[in-house]
Amino acid sequence: MIVSGGHRDNPATGRPGWALWRQANRPLVCYVLAVDLLAAVLTVRALLTIPIGLSQLLPFLVLLACGLLYTEVSQPIERVREQHASSPHIDLNSVWMFAAILLLQPGLAALVIATSYGYRWLRVRRHVVYRQVFSAAATTLAAFATSAVLGLLSARPFAAMPHDVPTFAAVVLAGLVFLVCNTVLLTVAVRAATPGGTVRSALGSRADYLLESATIGLGVLLAWALVDWPVVLLLIGMITLVLHRCVLIRQFREQARTDGKTGLLQATAWTDRARGELARAGASLLMIDLDHFKQINDEHGHLAGDVVLRAVADTIRAQVRGYDPVGRFGGEEFVVLLPRIDRGRAESVAERIRQAILLLEVRLPAATVTGLSASIGVAVCPAANAVVERLLHAADTALYEAKNSGRNRVVSAAHTSW
Repeated sequence: MIVSGGHRDNPATGRPGWALWRQANRPLVCYVLAVDLLAAVLTVRALLTIPIGLSQLLPFLVLLACGLLYTEVSQPIERVREQHASSPHIDLNSVWMFAAILLLQPGLAALVIATSYGYRWLRVRRHVVYRQVFSAAATTLAAFATSAVLGLLSARPFAAMPHDVPTFAAVVLAGLVFLVCNTVLLTVAVRAATPGGTVRSALGSRADYLLESATIGLGVLLAWALVDWPVVLLLIGMITLVLHRCVLIRQFREQARTDGKTGLLQATAWTDRARGELARAGASLLMIDLDHFKQINDEHGHLAGDVVLRAVADTIRAQVRGYDPVGRFGGEEFVVLLPRIDRGRAESVAERIRQAILLLEVRLPAATVTGLSASIGVAVCPAANAVVERLLHAADTALYEAKNSGRNRVVSAAHTSW
């Protein structure tokens, strides 16, 4: 998966810009430098040791031009995506990159990848260089792994492969290798840069992987077109541009449903999700409220309070399943729906969240916030078709009981009619 732009600083560290030399995480620094160095060494070695035939120069120049031209044409769309992205997102350059992997020797393919990332950095948005270099290096290593797999599957270059089922299977497997290798390399870095996070939180969404798979598929068609019918390149460019616009629309829709400060579902979106889940099965609901949050705003300012809210949101999300709807209900209050979870397991999840918040340390530029605590109300509906507002009311009542009985505790609501 190619990830670019929109990286959010780790809320638990408060370090601006994700700059490499300001990272206190030495293993992360070593990992990033190792990936960069290995990609550079393999590229130089391939350029020096693998012959470059004249037949490869034309597709190399065409793919290089395609990547640069498409960056210019899609620049307005991508700038809007960058401006509104609060997390890493998929770009669509795999179209040109995967075509380069299929058609060119690995060193030339690496040059296409490096040029694409570098030009995008110049023309779209100048992120911290370390971040862009690492993304390019990870993609380059994935490209070398893909080329190696293709070499094992067929002794012929892509241009000479027969158009049959085994060739199709080999190309699909190569695309899968490219996607998996890139995902693993990037996920390790994101996970290492987010202490207390989980692998699941570092991975992209299903929609991200579907988009990346689609761009790889277009890359296959582009490589085929350059071999047999180059004019089709124009159609592929148009399809890619339309896909890019559709991705922007999807991003706006997701942004409208998401709380800007925490990345969680906003109240209306969370309620809609909860209604859908409750229509299918019983569930438990957690209502979480940070204790004495006003003191943080008073002592450190509202911007510091936003950093704390993001850290708490990430902590809650790390303690539940990936499909459990988590939302911000306003202020310092959060809600979690746990479908098909009974009272005992819901109370265990709530206690785990309470303990994780209690241990949380949030580093700010001038201080470190510790000693956070939360009161949690739990409401349980064992049957389907519950009214979400009643469940919320029951959890809210239990939350107030937790507040009034000393805070920093979990209280379950008594069973009522849903």
